[in-house]
Amino acid sequence: MSRDAFPFDEPDTTTADTSAGFTARALSADRQAVGEGRRFTGTILNRWALSPLVDNAALIVSELLSNALRYGLGGFPAWSSPTQAVWLGLMRREGTVLFAVCDHSARVPQVKEADHLAQSGRGLHIVDCLSDTWGWTTPDTDGKAVWAAVSCRRESEGARLSPRHAQGAGRLR
Repeated sequence: MSRDAFPFDEPDTTTADTSAGFTARALSADRQAVGEGRRFTGTILNRWALSPLVDNAALIVSELLSNALRYGLGGFPAWSSPTQAVWLGLMRREGTVLFAVCDHSARVPQVKEADHLAQSGRGLHIVDCLSDTWGWTTPDTDGKAVWAAVSCRRESEGARLSPRHAQGAGRLR
């Protein structure tokens, strides 16, 4: 799925880009991975002075990690394998924060038709509603990354959610 993951970058040719950042963390494929990923995301966004993004980002990361564990690694009990791990990465550039989860599977995400009575199957719908864009890298022998991008502003401009997030509107692509 090929899309521009940084659609809100506004190049600033007058100053150096001090708002860029990157961090990644390996998470063991166990029941604690999703909670650890949410905490890690919150810590990093607070460090980047983007605390207004934390709640939505926690949901996005939770869904990306849950899908990687359930579909990318085959679900529980395979989660407990010490050799299985997923990577969570966060990258910030100018007007965008990118959240990416890497797993070792070549299976690409599939958006399911929402069943109003089902207890699962809405994860990618949630990611779509809370992100400005999302997609995945072309799988190779190392697996793939599923990512979601959210717009943000520098601290001096006041970090804020995009109008789409404020309205809670979303659409599947």
